[in-house]
Amino acid sequence: MEWSEKEFQDKKKRILNSTDLSRKGSVDSDIVELVDFINSHNQYVTTSSCSGRLIVFCEVPSMGNSKEGCKWLYTTHDDIDMEDMMSKLDPTVGDLVLKFEPMILHVQCHSVEDAKHLHTCALESGFRNTGVTIGHRGKVMLAIRSCLNLEVPLSHAGKLLVSEEYLKFLTSKASEKMKENKRRTMNFFSKIKSIKEKEIVRTEVLNF
Repeated sequence: MEWSEKEFQDKKKRILNSTDLSRKGSVDSDIVELVDFINSHNQYVTTSSCSGRLIVFCEVPSMGNSKEGCKWLYTTHDDIDMEDMMSKLDPTVGDLVLKFEPMILHVQCHSVEDAKHLHTCALESGFRNTGVTIGHRGKVMLAIRSCLNLEVPLSHAGKLLVSEEYLKFLTSKASEKMKENKRRTMNFFSKIKSIKEKEIVRTEVLNF
């Protein structure tokens, strides 16, 4: 069952007017233009996003049956400051993990056909883990993501498991992934803008 135009626009308005519940509370600066461009089209609305980030975190110990989750010790969406990151590595707070996550973008689409356009652009730009899910009452959701992930345990039982030399190696690998992630993101943005321009030209020709 496909959503009507009014249903989708009402939903889009509610999403765009809702409070950003992410840790940061706003769209990452590297993808603001991309997110705004997608949201400028009637058939799409972004529901969550991250431009890509490196984090060092630890799992907060469970209390009874409750699970507190993770405590972030260091995070960046840009260049990695090795000295700053090293100063945040405190193995006494829990088991530390270094993790790089590439860009992820969730886009609700008016129809499966609309989703296909972005899906093709994402795949051609290197976001090969991108997929479409169709949910309740025909809700079409596109998740744009790649496999540039990196996740490495750094400590256990209060002790660092890796040397400073290996940490430098890890951060250099993460930096390479960050650069590749940004390149793919730019390519994706270029492709969806190109498709839109072609649609405008085709419409003008048909209406001539």
